[in-house]
Amino acid sequence: MARKGENIYKRKDGRWEGRYKCGYTVAGKTKYKSVYAASYNECRQKLNEAKNNYDVGKEIVKIHMTAKEIFYKWLGVISINTKESSFNTYSAVVNNHILPVIGDIPIYKVTADILNDLVRDKLRSGRLDGKGGLAAVTVKNIVCVIKTVFRYSERVYGMRNPAEFIAAPKVVKKELEVLSDDEMAKIREHCTQNPDYFSLIYDICLSTGIRIGEVCALKCSDIDFEENILTVNKTVQRVKNTDSAVGRKTKVVISSPKTNKSERKIPLSQKLIEKIKEFIDVSQKSGGDFIFSVKENRPIDVRTVQNKFTVILKNCGIRKMKFHILRHTFATKWVNSNFDVKSLSEILGHSTVNITLSLYVHPSIEDKRKIMDKMCVA
Repeated sequence: MARKGENIYKRKDGRWEGRYKCGYTVAGKTKYKSVYAASYNECRQKLNEAKNNYDVGKEIVKIHMTAKEIFYKWLGVISINTKESSFNTYSAVVNNHILPVIGDIPIYKVTADILNDLVRDKLRSGRLDGKGGLAAVTVKNIVCVIKTVFRYSERVYGMRNPAEFIAAPKVVKKELEVLSDDEMAKIREHCTQNPDYFSLIYDICLSTGIRIGEVCALKCSDIDFEENILTVNKTVQRVKNTDSAVGRKTKVVISSPKTNKSERKIPLSQKLIEKIKEFIDVSQKSGGDFIFSVKENRPIDVRTVQNKFTVILKNCGIRKMKFHILRHTFATKWVNSNFDVKSLSEILGHSTVNITLSLYVHPSIEDKRKIMDKMCVA
C-alpha cells in the first residue's frame, strides 16, 4: 500500500514502483510514467528526481506567452459551448480581477506566491469601487477560474501548474431565509387587493419553486391543461451586452435552463391550473405566446419582476429580500411536511439529490433528540 500522499507501491516481484504525472492524452486523461528501485527509499529518491526533471522541462515550454495570452486562449475555448451568461461571468472575473494583476507577466514566471498574494489582496481591497475587499465567495470563484486556466495550460502546453498550491478562502454559509407564515399572508392579501400579473407569478413560484428566469420564460404551450403539468425548458436572463454598437450595457436573452436536470415537468394543482387558464384567456394569449410578456410578445424582464416584488415587500412592511426566497420557501415547506426529498430534487431541477439535502434538509435538535432516544442502549 502506498503511503499517504505518495504514489509508491511494492510490486509482486519485490521491486518498488513510483508513478508520476507526465501530461495528458488527447482525450484529456492523465498520463503517467514509472520509476523502479530495489528499496522504498531509493524509489522515492528516483521519483522525486523524475518529478523535478519533468517540472523543469515544463517551465521552459512556451515561455514567450503571457498570462493574458493564456487566459484569453482559455476564454476562446470555453466560448464554444458555454452559455452566454456564464461566459460573461468568466470574462468579467478574468478582465476585472485577474489580468490587471498578472496579465503582463510571462506565464512561466507566475508563481504560487504571486497567486496567493492576489487572493489576499482581493479579500483585503478587491472591490472595483475601492470600498474594501471582496466577499469570500467571490474570491473563491476567482480562485476557481485561476485553477481551471492553469490546469488548461498544463494540459495543452505542458506548463507547470503553480495554482495547485493556492488556497481559496473559507466561505461561511448563511442561514437560509424563508418567508414566514405572517409574511406570506401579508403578500397574499396585497395580491388579492391589487390583482395583476404578479399575483399569478407569485402563486406559480410559491407553489412550484421554479426560478424567476424560468417563470418569465413560460409560454402558453408549456402548460398541459389536460394533464395539469407545467414544462420548464428555458429561462430568461439579463446579460452583459458585448456589442458596443448597440449602446446598451445589458440585454435580455432566452436560453436553456441552468443544467440538463433543470429541464423538467412539474404537476400542478387544479386550483393553480384554473388560475393560469383564466389569466391566459383574459390576456387573449395562446400557443407560442409568453404568458407574462411585454409588447411584441417579448418575455417579461427578470428585473421587472424583482422590482415589483421589492415594492410589494415595502408596501407590506416586510424586509427587503430577493425573489429567490420564494423558491427557498417552497422547498422548506416541502421538507417540513416530511415529503420525499427525491421528488423535491426533481421538481427543483437540481443536478443531484445531494444538493437538495445540503440546502434544505436540516434536522432540528428535537428531531435529533428523538433519534438519540431510540438509539440509547442504557
